Amino acid sequence: MTGEGHGVIETVCYRHPDRPAGVRCQRCDKPICPACMNSAAVGFQCPSCFNEGVKSIPRTRTSLGGVARGNTPIVTFTMLALNVLVFIVVRTGSPRVVNDLVLVPVLVDTEPWRLLTSAYTHVQIFHIFSNLFMLYVVGPPLEQMLGRLRFTVLYVLSALGGSVAVWLLGSPISATLGASGAVLGLVGALLVISRARGLDVTWIIAYVAITAVISFTIPNISWQGHLGGFVTGAAVAWIFLQDTKRRRSKART
Repeated sequence: MTGEGHGVIETVCYRHPDRPAGVRCQRCDKPICPACMNSAAVGFQCPSCFNEGVKSIPRTRTSLGGVARGNTPIVTFTMLALNVLVFIVVRTGSPRVVNDLVLVPVLVDTEPWRLLTSAYTHVQIFHIFSNLFMLYVVGPPLEQMLGRLRFTVLYVLSALGGSVAVWLLGSPISATLGASGAVLGLVGALLVISRARGLDVTWIIAYVAITAVISFTIPNISWQGHLGGFVTGAAVAWIFLQDTKRRRSKART
């Protein structure tokens, strides 16, 4: 019953008091305006309830415990692009550029960034082609199995592992560069994972054997970087496998 002089009281949005509410949130029953309406399984939810619902949804995990984020190998493509970009800068820029990026063990104490920048630096076309070809081959399947974060950790640690091996075992004044350590880290990880799954690893062993022969017989190739990257990648993959086993055992209990 409406008395004279009284208007109809209109419900307003609880987040925007200056806007009329069209519906109520299905979870908290608070009035919300069209700008705050998030489509849910049933009706609409306010932003707060909608975000809480999204957080409560279990994350889909990859086969090796990483967070699944789609099929596009974003990290692999990013690493490929970074290597190509640095290659272009090195080939077109001042000679000082490559001198500031390569790994020279005697300079690491004062310029530690060389441990990482050297792993993205190439001068010769065949060198970058051979490294990036293998990255293109083994990167996507590993990224799919590990997830983006774990794959990034694997790649960066493998690159650093190769560089640290050069720093500790190589000539103090020799200059080393290239993504070989990082790539061989991926190969080492793929070997460990494939063996754990009972897959055929013949081609991986053949690649590692050929690389080892080349590393120790051809001058100016850093066997330290190759060995350090390979061992690091294999070790990181083993840790990921153990973590996956632990997660699955915990889920069953």
